[in-house]
Amino acid sequence: MKTLACIAVAATALAVPAAAQDSFANRPTIVVTGNGRASAQPDTFTVDASVRGRGATQNEALRSLAEAQGRLIEAWPKLEGLARGRVTTGNIALDTLHDPECEQNARRDEECPVLAWFATSELKLEGMPAERAGDAISLASELGATTARLDDYSLSSPEVLRAEANRAAFADAQVQAERLSQASGRRLVGILRIQDPSAPRYGDNVGEAMDIDEVVVTGSRIRQAVSIAVAPEPVETTARVIVVFEIE
Repeated sequence: MKTLACIAVAATALAVPAAAQDSFANRPTIVVTGNGRASAQPDTFTVDASVRGRGATQNEALRSLAEAQGRLIEAWPKLEGLARGRVTTGNIALDTLHDPECEQNARRDEECPVLAWFATSELKLEGMPAERAGDAISLASELGATTARLDDYSLSSPEVLRAEANRAAFADAQVQAERLSQASGRRLVGILRIQDPSAPRYGDNVGEAMDIDEVVVTGSRIRQAVSIAVAPEPVETTARVIVVFEIE
């Protein structure tokens, strides 16, 4: 089961002034740590692919690459059954193929003739639903990709799963507190503090989430010649909270 690297958003530490902390410092309390877990089927996939162009010169190789890359960028998001899709480009490289016999026998100061130039480009397709990942790989191969592989499954709205894990963590803390209070013959009065042990402290640098624009696929669709079924594992997230309960 796949686990998201995210912890308790809703259960971030409550801002408690120092004076307020002193006011309940001498109260009888129960401190518990609750753990929660939630899982859901992924709805988004990411597929990586690479394309290559070949030519007798650098320009010919780059021109061949541009054509191959253009075909994939134009057709890939039109995959039949794809609700949303976005293609992004990565590294572009240019390399040469030399005469192997010359390279094996040449002197150090001798330059071997170039037999051909190669240009390669990396592309990434992010799309949904997740079940179309296999067909996206199949279509990439048909469009001329030299390599195509599944990179990742994910959720388009991970905050929903985090909220569910947070609720489970707090429920776990409450059950523990009730059991402890009953064992000690005391009664829970209320909650004095809820804290996420992984939450950044005030003043710490916190990265901001960035919105990613998605393309809604419309118009004519393209069907791959070979359909590949996939069954992604559920995505899982966990949460942990520390809860201070007052008792009497």
